[in-house]
Formats: sequence, C-alpha cells, structure tokens
Amino acid sequence: MTTPGQLDREIVTRAFRSMADHLATAHRRGEILLAGGAVMALVYDSQRVTRDVDGLIVVGHGDVLAASDAAATELGLRRGWLNEGVSIYLSKQPDPTRTAIFDHPNLAVYAVSAGHLLALKARAARAQDLDDLQQLISLLGLSTADELFGVVESFFPDDPLGDRARAVIEDLFRDPA
Repeated sequence: MTTPGQLDREIVTRAFRSMADHLATAHRRGEILLAGGAVMALVYDSQRVTRDVDGLIVVGHGDVLAASDAAATELGLRRGWLNEGVSIYLSKQPDPTRTAIFDHPNLAVYAVSAGHLLALKARAARAQDLDDLQQLISLLGLSTADELFGVVESFFPDDPLGDRARAVIEDLFRDPA
C-alpha cells in the first residue's frame, strides 16, 4: 500500500500503459531509459516505492512529456512524476545489459543495468542509497570495495569516485566489529 505521492510498481506500470495509449492515439513513439529508485522498485524490489521516476527520454522527447502529463491527469499523479534530472548523471558508456521493463509498439522503457545503477548510487553515496547499494552488491556478487570500484570505473572511466564516496563504499565492506 502506498501513501499519497508514492509510486509503486503497479502505479508506474499503469502510468506507462496510459502513456503508450496516448502515444498510440497520436501515432507517436517514445523510448525512456530509467535509473534510480524506480529501477529498484520495478526490477529488484517489488515492495519498494519511489517519489518519482528518474529517466532519460531517448526518443520522442516532447511526445513522451505530453503523454506523461496526460497519464498524470488520468491517474491522479503529480505533474513531473517522470523526472529527467538523473539524465546528467548517466554514464556515456554502453550498457548492453540494460533491461526492457515495458515494451509496447509506441513506448519502450528500459532500466539501466545493475552495474550502471550500482555505479550511479556509489557516486552519489547518499545515506538513502545504502540499502540499495547493499542489495546491488549482493545481486552482483561483489565481495570487496575494489570490485565495486572496478564496476564504477567501467561506467565512468574518466571520472573517479571522490574521497567521501570511496569512504562510504569501504565502510559497506568492513566486517562488523
């Protein structure tokens, strides 16, 4: 059960269906690459909720935004539930293991790979990301901070982690006292 303003897997999927219908009516097509908490909710943790859906509109920018606004009105979501703020943080490196999470002739939605999401969350190293980091570390079978640093470097080869982020990551791998 979600509280007002929170989005779970069911609500986000309904919003994508609504968007696809609006795009189909307009004879348009869109494509979105998701990152952040929405990926955790849609791919890795069915109980997870998020405040918004972070993504990069790859195809049909204006059409996708219009469909997103229409879905918001139709479903009672807040305007801006689809948020492009994460787009400046995404890696420019290929992400061949991204996951298709919604496939419709008029709307394709992909999630960044677990490695890409891990790299993004490691770079942010925020307190609210620690549980997600632990889950992704486990999913990827990482056992050392150096292995995680290697994943980050594969997505951001020219932009190393800062000292604070490195310290947060190293703490995640320390044995409990």
